[in-house]
Amino acid sequence: MISLAACGSSGETEGESSAEGSSSGQTELTLLRLGDLVKAEPIFSPIIESFEAENPDITVNFEAMAWDEATTKLKLLGAQGDLPDVTFVNIANGWDLAAEGYLMDLTELFESDETLSSEIPQSVIDIATTDDGAMYWIPSATGAFGLWYNKELFEQAGLDPESPPTTVEEMISYAQTITEETGVPGLGWGISATEDFAHVVESFYSSYTGEDIWSDKDKCFTFENNEENRELFAQALEEMAAITNDYGITQPNPVEYNPSGMRTLFRDGQMGMYLDGVWAVKELLTELDKGEESKFNTGLFPAGPAGSHPVMGCDGWAIPEACENKEEAWELIQCLMSSDNQTSHALQWGLLPILESEKGKEEFSGEYWDALIEQESTVAARPKDRNVAMIEQAVADGAQAAAMRSMTPDEAMDYMIDTVKANYNG
Repeated sequence: MISLAACGSSGETEGESSAEGSSSGQTELTLLRLGDLVKAEPIFSPIIESFEAENPDITVNFEAMAWDEATTKLKLLGAQGDLPDVTFVNIANGWDLAAEGYLMDLTELFESDETLSSEIPQSVIDIATTDDGAMYWIPSATGAFGLWYNKELFEQAGLDPESPPTTVEEMISYAQTITEETGVPGLGWGISATEDFAHVVESFYSSYTGEDIWSDKDKCFTFENNEENRELFAQALEEMAAITNDYGITQPNPVEYNPSGMRTLFRDGQMGMYLDGVWAVKELLTELDKGEESKFNTGLFPAGPAGSHPVMGCDGWAIPEACENKEEAWELIQCLMSSDNQTSHALQWGLLPILESEKGKEEFSGEYWDALIEQESTVAARPKDRNVAMIEQAVADGAQAAAMRSMTPDEAMDYMIDTVKANYNG
């Protein structure tokens, strides 16, 4: 991270406000985006330039912080009251910062902005809002798993390239046909115990049960005290084990791959389908830009008994509770979330078009966008908890053991429950 101009900590004496700024009356804001500065600066420099032109009394200093630094540095800055005026937070850090009281509840500001509140789908709002109705960041960077498939391999296998599978059972059946007819693994499948795999497991869970895997209110798994959910999750884990071991439809050694780690194999025609999200677009863009001639397309995440409900990652813009320039910071967020600026952010970073006004734009007119965008309306939530990283690691470890059949589904679920109870930080 390059040097931060701290929110409200620019060295004023007591009683002075940074809103008074310099002798010229300028208000200084600091905007922080997590991620690579080289990647972020070309996106946000023109946005900031435009904002400053429209608000000549405000100066915005832009900074970036590496993802692997964020967990410790953001919390330290929060404890010191030095978080930037507008801070981009991801789920792993956001719920922890909110639990510590470092983030402002933006619900009232969000609801009072009729344009912005009507632009973001309710399904996304629900994911970014606690069970008691608090919104600590405005959703800006979202993505959910869906199905990517190779139309050429579909045709070679005698399958309709315009009709991807819609259920887990159909996905397996199509994968068997592709494998048998083409000799290419029908389904790319990764069970390495990473965050991505946890999200696939959570997506299976929600698609089988119709519920989020974690209860924000009760601070426990939703299968912990619900026998129906437990039985359905056991069915999902059994199916994942069968995909891994029994059907002969995957690439060798699934345990060595995380879900998104198969993009190169998919790009090179070495698998018929795999599970991934909007993040794949940039890596597959050369082929996708061929339009109707592209051999790649997308479908919804395969439905379970409760439908198609992949979990959505949902990061966004927060204002620290300690910020002394909250009004100006909110104006900057409103600017960042305007339709054209959000489109620029989404396209250059690899994100879903979150605003309703974006979805008819030419930039998102490619056929492959249809399912990615449609998926937004049925998404489920990752754990809304400061312990989300630990919870999801327990899910990934337990589900991997079930997929490899070193644990039964019941043993895997008990492992998840026991691990979280042993490590939970309330």
